[in-house]
Amino acid sequence: MIYTFSSKNRGSKFLDIEFLIENIKDDEILVQLPAWRPGRYELANFAKNIQQFSVQTLNNKELLFEKITKDRWKIKTGKSKKIIIKYNYYANELNAGSTWVDESQIYINPVNCCLFVVGRENDPIKLFFNETQHKQTATSLQKIGDHFVAENFDELADSPLILSNSLQHKCYRVNDTKFTVWFQGECKPEWAKIIKDFKAFTKEQLKVFGSFPFNEYHFLNQILPYKSYHGVEHKKSTVISFGPGYSVFEGENYEEFLGVSSHELFHAWNVKSIRPADMLPYDFTKENYTKMGYLTEGITTYYGDLMLQRSGVFTNAQFLKQINKTLDRHFYNYGAQNMSVADSSFDTWLDGYERGIPNRKASIYTEGCLLAFVTDQLIRQNSKGKNSLDTVMNEFYHSYYQKGKGITEKDFITEINKASTIDLENLWDNYFYGTKNFYSLLKSTLKKSDFKLTKEHNAKYFAAHYGFFNQPGTNKALFIAPKSPAYKAGINVGDEVISINKIVLEKDNLNQWAKYFGGTLEVVFKKDGLLKTIKLPHSTKLFFPKINLV
Repeated sequence: MIYTFSSKNRGSKFLDIEFLIENIKDDEILVQLPAWRPGRYELANFAKNIQQFSVQTLNNKELLFEKITKDRWKIKTGKSKKIIIKYNYYANELNAGSTWVDESQIYINPVNCCLFVVGRENDPIKLFFNETQHKQTATSLQKIGDHFVAENFDELADSPLILSNSLQHKCYRVNDTKFTVWFQGECKPEWAKIIKDFKAFTKEQLKVFGSFPFNEYHFLNQILPYKSYHGVEHKKSTVISFGPGYSVFEGENYEEFLGVSSHELFHAWNVKSIRPADMLPYDFTKENYTKMGYLTEGITTYYGDLMLQRSGVFTNAQFLKQINKTLDRHFYNYGAQNMSVADSSFDTWLDGYERGIPNRKASIYTEGCLLAFVTDQLIRQNSKGKNSLDTVMNEFYHSYYQKGKGITEKDFITEINKASTIDLENLWDNYFYGTKNFYSLLKSTLKKSDFKLTKEHNAKYFAAHYGFFNQPGTNKALFIAPKSPAYKAGINVGDEVISINKIVLEKDNLNQWAKYFGGTLEVVFKKDGLLKTIKLPHSTKLFFPKINLV
C-alpha cells in the first residue's frame, strides 16, 4: 500500500492524496475511510471532507466504483493487479485530532484522510510526499530513504505527521527511550524549564510501570495564536493543541500545558497499551462500545496531575487546585445523578463530547477521575499502605497488556479488590455503575486520609440561592439545578435574564444584583425569543456547592 500526499494550492486547504493498491487478487474490492478516530469515541464522518474521488489503472483507464455507505466504496478492479485511487481531502480544521493545510505547514492525521482496503489492514505501508517543500517532519513513523513506512494500517492511523519549515524541537532520554518535544506555531520555548519538567514527570510515570512500551515518543505541539486546549493520544506520540502562543510557558497556562502533556504521556501505557477488551483491536468501520471510560480517561486524568505532584513539578497546592477544578465540574453537573459514569462511557458514541440536554449524563473524565482518586485512597487504607492504584495499573501492564490481553469489567473489579484486600462491591454498584450521592463517599473515604473536605456556598449568589448558573461573561443560563426556583419557574439552559427588580442587567452582573436585593425577585428573562416576567423565590436549600479538598 502506497500513499502519496501533495498540496498544489495550500490556500484552497485541500490535501491531494494518491492511494496505490498493489497485488490485487479479486475483481472487486472494498475501500473504507475510518468512521472515527482513537481518543475521541464518537463517529466523525471524515468522508464529508472528500470533494473529488476517482479510480484508475496505471495506464490511466478509469474504473467503475460505487459508494455503498457514507464512508465505504466498492471498486470493480476487473483484471487489474494495481490501481490508483485519487482523491482530495478538505483540511481546514486545526486541533489535536484533525488534518490541516496552510502556508506554514501540512499537518496530517492519517486516520482522518487515509483509505484502507477492507481485509488488508495488516499490509505494510509506504508514504511519499510530493512537492510539499518542507525541511522537517515531526512524526513517530520511521523514514527509509525518501519515504516513511508503517507496519500496517493500525500504525498508520496512530501516527500523525507535521511537515513544516518552522518546527522547533529538543530531545531528552529516560532510560533507553528517546523523547522529542516539538513545537509548531508562534511561541518561544523556554527549553531548560520544559526539558527539566518533562523529564521529571516522565521518570515518575516510568516508576509506576517499570518500563516504557515503545522505543521512542514524540510530543507534537500545535501552538495556536488563540486560546486552545486539546490533546490526543497515539502509540508513540501525542498531538497537543494549545494557545495562545504568547503565554504557553507562563503561570496557570504553563500548569495546564504540563497537565495535558502528562495526561497524554500516561496514555502511552493506559489506552495505547492497556486497553478495554471491547476495543482490542480497534474497528474503524463502526462504533466501538465500552463502559470502561473510567479506566481509559478517568484514571488517566487522575494520574496526569498526580504524576506532576509526585515528581515535584507541581506543588501540593497546584495538585489540589486541579483536583478542586474537577470537583467543581462534578458538583455543578447534576447529570451525574441521572447516569452512571459507566453508562456515560457507553453513550459517548451518542453525545459524549457535547454538553447535551440538561443534566443528562456524567463524564468519563470528571467522575472517572474522582472515582480513581477515591479508589486509590481505599486501596491504600485497606491494604495499610502496602498497595495503591499503582499496583493495579502495574498488574494491568505486565499481566494483561504484555500478554496480549484486554481488560474486562470483571478484570478491573477483580484487580481492585485484590489490591485493596477487601471486596469493594458497593463501590461498583453505587458509583461506577450507579448514581449514588458522591459527596457522602468522599466524606467517608477522606476520614482516614491526609485530606479534608470543605463545603461552602457558591460565590455566584444567583446560582447558590436560585439554581441559575450563568455562562461566564453573560447573563445566560449554563446550568439549571433540578428542583430549584429557576427550574420550577420554567427557566432553561440558554435562557437569558434581562432584568432583576426592574434593573436592566449589564454583562454578567446578575449575581451582584441578586445578592443586593435578596428574597423574592421580579425577574424578566428572554426565552424562545419572548420576554417573560416571573416572581422568583429565594431558596434556603443551596445549589451548586463549592466543595474543596484541602
